[in-house]
Amino acid sequence: MADTDFGKMGKKSRSVFAVGVFAMSALVTYNAVAFAHGHKSVGKLGRHMDSRLTNFEDKHDAFSFEPRVVAKAAARGAGGGDGGGGQTNGGTTGTTGDGGVSDDVHKKFHHNTPTEEKTPSVSAARKRVSDSTHEQSKQSSSESGNQLIQSSDSSSGDGKFHVLLTANDSAYQRWQSRVMYYQFCKLKTQFPNSALGGFTRILHSGVPDSLMDEIPTVVVDTLPSTIDDEGYVVLHRPFAFQQWLNLFADKIPEKFVLMSEPDHLFIKPPPLVATQKAAVAFPFFYIAPNDPKYKPIVDRFNTANAPPESFAPIGSSPVMISLASLKRVVPKWHALAIAMKKDKEANAAFGWVVEMWAYSIAAAQVGVVHELAPHFMLQPPYDKTLRVGKTDAFIIHYTYGDDYDKNGVFTPGVNQATQGKGGWHFDKRDFSQRAPKKGELVAPPANSVRILGISQIPDDCLPIRD
Repeated sequence: MADTDFGKMGKKSRSVFAVGVFAMSALVTYNAVAFAHGHKSVGKLGRHMDSRLTNFEDKHDAFSFEPRVVAKAAARGAGGGDGGGGQTNGGTTGTTGDGGVSDDVHKKFHHNTPTEEKTPSVSAARKRVSDSTHEQSKQSSSESGNQLIQSSDSSSGDGKFHVLLTANDSAYQRWQSRVMYYQFCKLKTQFPNSALGGFTRILHSGVPDSLMDEIPTVVVDTLPSTIDDEGYVVLHRPFAFQQWLNLFADKIPEKFVLMSEPDHLFIKPPPLVATQKAAVAFPFFYIAPNDPKYKPIVDRFNTANAPPESFAPIGSSPVMISLASLKRVVPKWHALAIAMKKDKEANAAFGWVVEMWAYSIAAAQVGVVHELAPHFMLQPPYDKTLRVGKTDAFIIHYTYGDDYDKNGVFTPGVNQATQGKGGWHFDKRDFSQRAPKKGELVAPPANSVRILGISQIPDDCLPIRD
């Protein structure tokens, strides 16, 4: 298509054309990577990529298939086993302990981890959390007029953190959000003296959805129509946090929050390790602000001239941070995410994780320190145990697909289950248009690594409606 023809297209037509081009390029990239991993029929692989790009709240959904990510994750083990995680300091304060975590954070995780006090019935766990340990405050949005519900811990916010989950209203996002909230409620009941406080889903679709009565939720607007997200739904995330801070932050008693995403599954309540002086975040090996290859781009957006050592290899989730610090980061993060997305060089370099880079750069510029905690989160199948180094992990991030043969041998990208070879397969993208059904998800082979995200999802918490 000639440039003149493209210029004559209306805004809506140009958007549809751009999304189409992106979808085709993403599909080609995915198929090439999958073929490199041993798939026999490349033409059938595209079904694993969600055709509705608006489902990609989690930037890893597309990004995790890029060749360099697959190769590095496999080589590094994503922090699994006794290797500690192999993360570099990249902006931490103090000396580093296991896998790059500072000694102070390491000690906090070890000494503040709660012990289980009781095991209630699964069916009653969510009800008790909703009815007894949360108080719901209804707020009215001055812009949309929607009735909004936000949960807060009924006790004092001292020593606790509030979980903030951002999501849109797609079926893909809804079932993951339900699983996450179910597990949160279960652990909160099992560990009543843990640091788990309230829970709020920040729904950035602009209108209520079918889960308003099930998950404590506030509804915020999408980006203004003057800002084209170009099919990159994650661009709405910083704006969602900005609205929450402006409208709802003063309604919760907790002074700290944990920013999270729908495919984060709690396996153990994290202790409150963030302080007013430093946030705590999971380090990502592909966020490398001080890499010479990316430094020119980072420097161009570092208008505050923050020193190189202040840039941490982090994204916006999972991050445990004080409300005071979050209020400092979010405006800069929101502005940078848009600016970097619109910048051809930055967008080409960072792609689907440009929002994560924007958070790292914003935090450094406003002076919010982030300690690194590799044991904050596991990313199976590359993590091999439920520990990172000597420390128990707290969250499973089930973003990568998992494939095993009938003998329990990991076969990345080779789905033998659907080839009639008796293997086992799970990829959350298989359920991009609907929720998994009860009994549909089975445990992996007994002799395989059994910490896979899906093996941690109890069958009775799977959605029965959507």
